Amino acid sequence: MIMDWREALAAAGRLVYFIVTAAIIAGIIVFATSAGAHDTGKGWAYPRECCHDQDCAEINPERVKPVSGGYLVDGKFHVPQAEVRHSPDGRFHACFPTPEVLKCFWAPPPGS
Repeated sequence: MIMDWREALAAAGRLVYFIVTAAIIAGIIVFATSAGAHDTGKGWAYPRECCHDQDCAEINPERVKPVSGGYLVDGKFHVPQAEVRHSPDGRFHACFPTPEVLKCFWAPPPGS
């Protein structure tokens, strides 16, 4: 059977619709999986409310000083104990959206 131009045009329109729909769905899936937290590489991920654009990372313990009621990070950021998050891998981690802002901080349990 030979298609006339109207049938060919309709088939091409369906193909374009399918391709555009598949691309939109693929884009949504990629965005949904990358818009959230990023992996620490240690078997857990930084939560979405802390991490934006890969600004969270493990930090050297020498940057952290325990002080009364919490921690002092980089000699200028005081993190009250109530805001310290438990570090699942037993290491210090911090999120710095800018060099002047410490958004989230993780510490190992005391004595570990």
